[in-house]
Amino acid sequence: MVYYIRFLKPPTWDKKKKGRGYEYYITSLITITNDLGNEFLAEDVELCYTWVRHPQLQIKAQKLDDWEAGSRQLPVIMGPFTTNMVGTGESCFKAQVLRISEDRLKTNGAPLVVAAFSAPFSVSKGAPALVERQFYVGDERSTRFKVWEETGNSIARHLWDAALASIMFLNDVTKGADVGMPALTQLLTSPRSSPLQVIELGTGCGMVGIGLTTMIENCEVLLTDMPEAAEIVQRNLDQSKPKENSVAKFQTLDWAEPPSELCDKSLDLILVSDCTYNSDSQPALVSCMERLVRTSPDAVVLVALKRRHESEAVFFELMTTAGFVPQQANVKLPTQHDESDEIQMYSYQRRAE
Repeated sequence: MVYYIRFLKPPTWDKKKKGRGYEYYITSLITITNDLGNEFLAEDVELCYTWVRHPQLQIKAQKLDDWEAGSRQLPVIMGPFTTNMVGTGESCFKAQVLRISEDRLKTNGAPLVVAAFSAPFSVSKGAPALVERQFYVGDERSTRFKVWEETGNSIARHLWDAALASIMFLNDVTKGADVGMPALTQLLTSPRSSPLQVIELGTGCGMVGIGLTTMIENCEVLLTDMPEAAEIVQRNLDQSKPKENSVAKFQTLDWAEPPSELCDKSLDLILVSDCTYNSDSQPALVSCMERLVRTSPDAVVLVALKRRHESEAVFFELMTTAGFVPQQANVKLPTQHDESDEIQMYSYQRRAE
């Protein structure tokens, strides 16, 4: 499993009296956890903190620190800095593993610890409870993908491992890799006279659907989730850089009550990433997908998941009952102590009547 640096306390400026003036310190509280926040990195790693001026991204100061195995959180203090050095403008703070210059998602390759970038903050205003992740996708340095998520202890509107694996997998497919899913490969690599119609269910932060628009041209993606996800998704939409004639937008959707205008829409691809963990919502999820493919019988459903508990087996039973036939592939992610973890990818199509 991948581990994520999170801000339990977002960065802020702490001002202390010093003689006739003041000294300033950047203070924060970080942790390094898995996607669910229920397991902490149990390895010693050396960290590097960077203070940069926003928006110029000029490096103002750096500091090294140590995360020790067994830790649950780590206080951050950078400084002291003078009033003139701090100024009145905005700053950003980055926490990363030392000597890891970039977080890259490529074939069977992902960072063990994902770096954290803060939102801008100033002397008068601390950073909001958000964290930005910055990834390079594939082997092209020009393909940098940024995504905001909420930070802290809640798992709502966070990146989960299956989202990272989905980006890695979709990038491979769009580059023509043989993943054993011919229908999906043809769908994402064949020239099109009309836009590819895609919907993502349970989009969370929007990483997977937005990521697809940065990989292929002529693609229209509808990101769907509950109303609480709208703000963070829109933030990511606003900074996205889709390919030519590709676009993504957000719409609220309750799986138990999909609107008729959505169910009647012609679809080519349905994306589902890490939505099977809650067994209580699985019947509604499968029912929603079954409704969507009634008018799009050739649509491909791509499901990414990490098996977390036995109750997820119900999802596969429901999919079989609904007439969906799977093809499976796996994406490897690193985990601590030089071991690996697997995300399961399932490409479903409706069984012909």
